[in-house]
Amino acid sequence: MTTLRNISSSGCHSGSLKEPDPSQVLWTQEPLALPDYDYQEYMKDDEILYKVITQLRTHGLAFVTGIPGVEESLATIATRIGPIKDTFYGYTWDVRTVPAAINAAYTSHDLGFHTDLLYFQQPPHIQLLHCIQSASTGGASVFADAYKAAVDLFHTDIEAFDILATVPVNYHYNHPDSNVYKTTKPVIDLKELRIGETVYTHIQDYVKAMRALHGQDGGFEWTEASLVDCMDKINWGPPFLAPFSLHDSSTHTQPSTESPISALNSKVDKWHHAAVKFNALLQRPEYLFERKMNPGECVLFDNTRTLHSRRAFDMADVGKLRWLRGTYVDKDAYYSKLRVLQNKIGTSN
Repeated sequence: MTTLRNISSSGCHSGSLKEPDPSQVLWTQEPLALPDYDYQEYMKDDEILYKVITQLRTHGLAFVTGIPGVEESLATIATRIGPIKDTFYGYTWDVRTVPAAINAAYTSHDLGFHTDLLYFQQPPHIQLLHCIQSASTGGASVFADAYKAAVDLFHTDIEAFDILATVPVNYHYNHPDSNVYKTTKPVIDLKELRIGETVYTHIQDYVKAMRALHGQDGGFEWTEASLVDCMDKINWGPPFLAPFSLHDSSTHTQPSTESPISALNSKVDKWHHAAVKFNALLQRPEYLFERKMNPGECVLFDNTRTLHSRRAFDMADVGKLRWLRGTYVDKDAYYSKLRVLQNKIGTSN
């Protein structure tokens, strides 16, 4: 049977060379059985490094433990993968609770699921968080597979999926005295949906065209793997939403007979309805991975797929405990290392 993976003239294209195998694996209701990796082995053994970055590809999440409590430790973990992405937060940066915080990350409150640096044109691919000190109560890190939520939205409400995949959303980080970042992108960022010379905007039309194209050679099987192959990244960060606007590229604008303000209100209403459904799918407890990190542990995750959040913790810890140090590695460096280790180790396993 013909599938999406072996059609050379059609399929989902990212505008670059094929992403390395292995395929991404959606989380299920069964708890993730992820192994921990020892820091010393990770630093010295390329086979362990290969297992970690392969797991980041398949499941979007990995943990390294036994890390020395010194400032340089996080950078050594990151640079085993590739160069660190420097940002206005710094080469590495600290997440600590502070009084009168201007960022929710520096409070003791619950922190919702989000993509880091969503307001960048290209958010970092891999995020690392090294636990220096943990809160006395609460403060667990929680992770969700946004690809799983998107796939389930596709199956339960394809119109909502289409809205989140096609309606441009404005994001910003607006601090006029220091940094002003702005970008526009859909929540569900799909790769190019192409068949021959035709590029499809709506995934429903693309699936129908694929089935029609291959109706005479056994049909076209649309699977969850096919849909995952078409997803490039998830852009989710409600705290960083900027005011909506009517973009020429939006495929959900109303007819020209409608006033601009009515068209904008209609767009916002449709997007909000779809976003609420997506957010509900993200919150399902049976699909979450929760872990209260201890000092000496580091989590690595795919920032473009695995959304992260944090449980609230005791206000008495403000200004005292729960200290994480973070950094980022970009997609190109990560895939480069994965390809290198596939050539060196993958073929012999």
